[in-house]
Amino acid sequence: MNQVIELKFKRVSNQAMLPRFAYPDDACFDLFSPNDAVIPVGESIIIDLGLASEIPPGYEVVLRPRSGMGIRHGIMIHLGTIDSGYRGNWLVRLCNLGNTAYRIQRGDRICQGALREVPRVRIVEIDELSPSSRGCGGLGSTGR
Repeated sequence: MNQVIELKFKRVSNQAMLPRFAYPDDACFDLFSPNDAVIPVGESIIIDLGLASEIPPGYEVVLRPRSGMGIRHGIMIHLGTIDSGYRGNWLVRLCNLGNTAYRIQRGDRICQGALREVPRVRIVEIDELSPSSRGCGGLGSTGR
């Protein structure tokens, strides 16, 4: 069994809804809109979730789109990271890439959060990079 890690939230708005998992073994928890909104075609809006958090040191929360909203309606989010030291309001930018205006009602699930461990990194400057089989091959280097 995996270790259970506490992710603490504070409601900074009376309309805010605490995140929750839809199923016990889900990788991500759902985040909910605290108010009604409409996203016009080709535009984006920012929703303040009315939540602040205390994420354990060594972790981050990655904000992700909900696959059903993306596939069925063309609604994507600006991917985001909530760092462990951040104590401000969680904001989500939703983008409408679909063909019709998209209506959100208070309580709708609008994105997901994934708690992820973050390794500590030391930045090191070097004069030469070691060779690799890919080398400098970039976009499209493996074909179609």
